Amino acid sequence: MLSADWISHTLQTQTGGSGPRSSSFSAITTDSRKITSGCLFVALVGESFDGHDFIEKAIDLGAGGILCRESAANSLAGKYPSVHFSGVRDTLTAYRTLGGAWRRRFKIPVILVAGSNGKTTTKELLSAILQGRYGKVLKTQGSQNGFVGIPMTLLELTPEHEIAVIEVGIDEVGAMDQHVKLVEADIAVLTVIGPEHLEKLHDVPTVAREEGIALEQVAKSGGTAVINLDDPWISPFAKSNPGRKIGFTLMSPETSASPSALNDQLAGQLVDDHKKLKLSGTGLAQEMNGITVQLPLPGRHNAQNLLAAIATARAVGLSSQEVLRGLETFRGASGRSELRSLLDGTPVICDYYNASPLSMRAGIAMLTQLSERTGARKIACLGDMLELGAGEESFHRELAAELIAHGISAVFLLGPRMRWLLDELNKQGFSGVAQHFESHETLSSQLLTEMHAGDAVLIKGSRSMKMEEVWKRLEAARGNSENKKP
Repeated sequence: MLSADWISHTLQTQTGGSGPRSSSFSAITTDSRKITSGCLFVALVGESFDGHDFIEKAIDLGAGGILCRESAANSLAGKYPSVHFSGVRDTLTAYRTLGGAWRRRFKIPVILVAGSNGKTTTKELLSAILQGRYGKVLKTQGSQNGFVGIPMTLLELTPEHEIAVIEVGIDEVGAMDQHVKLVEADIAVLTVIGPEHLEKLHDVPTVAREEGIALEQVAKSGGTAVINLDDPWISPFAKSNPGRKIGFTLMSPETSASPSALNDQLAGQLVDDHKKLKLSGTGLAQEMNGITVQLPLPGRHNAQNLLAAIATARAVGLSSQEVLRGLETFRGASGRSELRSLLDGTPVICDYYNASPLSMRAGIAMLTQLSERTGARKIACLGDMLELGAGEESFHRELAAELIAHGISAVFLLGPRMRWLLDELNKQGFSGVAQHFESHETLSSQLLTEMHAGDAVLIKGSRSMKMEEVWKRLEAARGNSENKKP
């Protein structure tokens, strides 16, 4: 439980707290809609909101403490003498300072999950696997992986937690360095490197350098780096960094494990029509030799996410039995590689939580795999990819070659950026149906007209494109036969 005295001590260079120092707070929140009696409310300032506007509302709802700017604390402390006010220069900096200080009170293993794609899925897979040994696992909720979400998660640590999995995302240069210092992880895993948030990260080499800080800093501090040996931006860390390392690789059917400088390595091979993953390993991963696991999510990229999670669990020390027991508890998140089915038997991949060039290609490949099982036509419903900076037109146009190579039958597009893809499909002589729409409603209406029972459908786009609206209209028109596992 957070105490006013501890907060004042932790922020002593920034605060002159007021109110009863003996107060203890039942919880800490940055959202005035989640105020509970006796909690501490942190008045953060964002691009479109200012938490200071809600301080008095928070007090009326029962907040026992307020962390706010010095000027607000000075003006309100006299009006509310029973409330503890901590006045600081910058509330986000103070909030992160509290998160880091609180994390250092706990001597449990902390795992950092980063990368351009697959972070949340890997985090969810790993958190489930860890339940094969640990009774209480703290994990990042959703994708709360930034400057606010990371301290939010750290401040949820309690004495009951035995291990923590912290997802870390970056959208600007310097962010990873700050996050790594806050999390102080014992183990770090990087999923893949690709174009992400290029408005501020500029290009893929910069992305690779910034994401790589996670592995570098954990290795330097004596922790373990979990390395994707299949990613050309990540695999060099197997040779360049000192410290404890374990690698993972997803093999093609005709290849053996790729060579590396690591004695500790987990390899996986897709078998049984890409429904299962056969494992082999050396060193830390040796105990996984000969084990075959059912893929909880479809797609080669998700097989790689699973390998990352299993390799990380072995780095923690879980046995093969514990890994398998924990994996049984996994439940996929809504809108992430989620395979659903309409009542008429049409399978629909709902993968609209986010989108990038890497994940778009993975989604198209997943659609092809699904179609190969059923022999159905392939229909892709794609929304804009956002935050790709100056190269966004090229990234959208490049998807045309991918769609043609995979033999997609129909492409329905939404968003102004997807006009580039439509133009490129026409230029390259795409032989299928390709149309652009101005709304979810018009796209869904045409999709329902074009789609035959049993066709395989992919729905994907960046979060703000709200491509789930397409699924809702399909479900309303043709019914949902309940979620299915692949």
